[in-house]
Amino acid sequence: MIIYNIHPVNPQRRLIESTVRICKDEGGIAVYPTDTVYGIGACLGNAKGIERVGRLLQKNEKRLFSFICSDFSQMSRYVILSNAHFKLMKRYLPGPFTFILPATNLVPKKICPKRTTVGVRIPDCRTVLELVASLAVPLANTSIILSGGSRGNPDEVRPAVLNEVDVMLDIGPLENPVGSTIVDLTSTPPALIRQGKGVWNE
Repeated sequence: MIIYNIHPVNPQRRLIESTVRICKDEGGIAVYPTDTVYGIGACLGNAKGIERVGRLLQKNEKRLFSFICSDFSQMSRYVILSNAHFKLMKRYLPGPFTFILPATNLVPKKICPKRTTVGVRIPDCRTVLELVASLAVPLANTSIILSGGSRGNPDEVRPAVLNEVDVMLDIGPLENPVGSTIVDLTSTPPALIRQGKGVWNE
């Protein structure tokens, strides 16, 4: 596993570009920071990486799959996004929220064979946003099997993912490492599925 020490405010462009090559051209899986905890995933443009993420998800059914997107334009290709939902989500994103929406046919069946919905995120974290923007496709993202605040500590994350990933972007310990707040927008009114780091005010 390659480890890149990334500046949290000004991510080094050459390291982001190297990670893009690993994920896009070599079928690699990456670990990266978000505004909640460190995530693990592969870009949607690479079938080999998608298959590897799919195997990770099968190991534990509680490890749900989501997309990390760079912006709403990218997100709208993979979920059905109404004007009302866009206005609502714009109040909370970028931020520590995962929103569940109907999936479009661009969502890979290999990783999401029976689900008609998918969770989407735009984290408030410059490193992962620059990575996803450079990839030009979302990251198929899942959580790391660690308890509590360990998911925000790179010293504990590294040994846990050593045999599963190809590259890790390390920006140091994350502040208040708690999972994202999950909101289901397919129900009326929206349903709070999990209270996490984000404060839901609706």
